[in-house]
Amino acid sequence: MKGTLYVVATPIGNLKDITIRAIDTLKDVNIIIAENRERSLKLLSHLGIKKRIVAINSYNESRKAKWIVEQLLRGDSCAMISSAGTPCISDPGGTLLTQCIDAGIAVQPIPGPSAAICAMSVSGLSTDKFLFYGFLPQKGGKKRKILKELTSFPYPIVFFESPRRLLDTLRFIGEACGERQLVVCKEMTKLHEEVIRGAITEVAETLSKMNLKGEYTIILNHSEK
Repeated sequence: MKGTLYVVATPIGNLKDITIRAIDTLKDVNIIIAENRERSLKLLSHLGIKKRIVAINSYNESRKAKWIVEQLLRGDSCAMISSAGTPCISDPGGTLLTQCIDAGIAVQPIPGPSAAICAMSVSGLSTDKFLFYGFLPQKGGKKRKILKELTSFPYPIVFFESPRRLLDTLRFIGEACGERQLVVCKEMTKLHEEVIRGAITEVAETLSKMNLKGEYTIILNHSEK
């Protein structure tokens, strides 16, 4: 019998957010496919789980996916996890997932934490409809082009950003979209969690005085025009 690929969501910060079903799955599988070996070992050690870990990233995924599919076809079961949150959502895993589907291997989601949903739930903005974009391009020209295309979108838009590029990205957003309301969520579920709300320039000024570390989720409100 073929094995199953489990797409397992893991905590975005607080390790207590792991689900019982995710723990049981990680205990039962033969191989754990991880975006970051060191971060995955921290989680697995916390849970008392020792398994073979195969690390994949955007550079080696295509090459390693073939070997992983072979193991699944032989009957091994695999759990795919990302550094935080749900695999394949602005993280590696899409290539492996597609190859498994093409090979007729069962793919099963094990749901859990999502940074985008977590941020939207405390944003204070309308949550009925929103667009998840993920990471904007790093290059300024491409970033401007995308933001101009999104200017007239009628619902809030969720972006991910690194601390190194956060202030530059807010500047690009302000130039492309004007002075809109914005929410930035810092280190969600972690010790230094913070939600900053206000106009783009206000939020940028507040962040410029902070030590920017960790992971950030940006929610840009739609235009009120």
